[in-house]
Amino acid sequence: MAPKTYTATCHCHLITLTLTLPDSLAPEGTETINDCTCSYCLKNGYLLVYPLDEYVHFEGDCESKLASYAFATKTRVHKFCPNCGSSMLIDFRQSVDVHQRGEWGINARMIKGIDLKNAEYTYFDGEKLLEPQYE
Repeated sequence: MAPKTYTATCHCHLITLTLTLPDSLAPEGTETINDCTCSYCLKNGYLLVYPLDEYVHFEGDCESKLASYAFATKTRVHKFCPNCGSSMLIDFRQSVDVHQRGEWGINARMIKGIDLKNAEYTYFDGEKLLEPQYE
């Protein structure tokens, strides 16, 4: 199966981007989605897919409109719509984990056409594995 391109938008449509997921992440219209238990992902409802940087394209100047929040190591920047507050993505370009730097963590809840009920999930115990611990 060929890679598939999706559109993601915030609730108010101020932020629009396209992302292409490789065929291993797009079998029969479902996705392999990561459910992280870190404090931020839990509080904001993130369910993540991880396209490579080269496969994420923002419409117009949407990327510059995103508001940012960084915590703990301040190197995994969470981006959200400044208008409606939708949690859109995690920018890993400055991540302390070098292997993450070439990808984005896109909130699958913002992507049109992904069947979250029938998707396959992976789990990351961010609550225990990420430092420093959230209090």
